Amino acid sequence: MEGLFVYIWPILIGAAYFAIITLLKKYTRFTYKLGFFLALALIILFLAIFWVVASQDPSGWIGLAMIIMSIFTSVILATYLLGWLVVSLISKKA
Repeated sequence: MEGLFVYIWPILIGAAYFAIITLLKKYTRFTYKLGFFLALALIILFLAIFWVVASQDPSGWIGLAMIIMSIFTSVILATYLLGWLVVSLISKKA
């Protein structure tokens, strides 16, 4: 159970991100698709930094940190997509 505790924070951050995107969608012309692309761009940014830094850092610690941040952001994106799926299924039933 202690090993799974590390996933609680990314899930909570993903739920908060989904709530913020939902509020932006309600009051502006922001869409869920744009929120998805913003999170995906963040993952690609971490992977690009990893690619550049990994070739220059012989120890690999910075590259390891970038991979961990990519995994962290991927869990946040998965939580966002799950929230988007639930909202779209509920809105289709209504």
